[in-house]
Amino acid sequence: MKPKLLLALLLALPGPLGAQAGPTHSEEPRARATATILFKASQISDRGRIHLGGWAGLVLGNHFALGGGGLALLEAVELSGTEAGTGFDLRMGYGGIVGRWWEPLPAGLTGEAGLLLGAGHGEVTDRLTGRELGADNFLVGEPEVGFSFSPFPGLHGGASVGYRMVWGVGDLPRVSEKDLRAWTWTLFVRVGAR
Repeated sequence: MKPKLLLALLLALPGPLGAQAGPTHSEEPRARATATILFKASQISDRGRIHLGGWAGLVLGNHFALGGGGLALLEAVELSGTEAGTGFDLRMGYGGIVGRWWEPLPAGLTGEAGLLLGAGHGEVTDRLTGRELGADNFLVGEPEVGFSFSPFPGLHGGASVGYRMVWGVGDLPRVSEKDLRAWTWTLFVRVGAR
């Protein structure tokens, strides 16, 4: 009698023990990490410039990512000079919280929408001497929409268009909020998300 009872208990144990062991490896995790490298083109003080930057964060569910990132100018913006012939350079960067949402589209494409909310910093220097003439911090908001495609699992390339909004510029000589507000065009590569 005891051997039969012992055999019945051993056969019944895998079910309850398996239920207590938790989810199997085939289940998709609830949050995954993602990172993006991007090149952004825009006008600053009526001059075309490229920003290099990126962001990283967590993918929550299957369609939304939340994280942080930033961008910096690859080359200073040349501002008009004085009658003496010297000019001025503007250096600028900005960053903050990044939210990104995407939805699959036909033909293997993915539609995307994103928003960066944060702050930026700019400095104006004399081109001849390198002396700082003014610096200021300001608020930045940049919504954008675009699309991406995935040539390999876990790797996505895409493009987006957005608009950089700036508030609070007051101490940058020869630069106003209007000079920093502009349409933006972005190319990006993202790893680790849909």
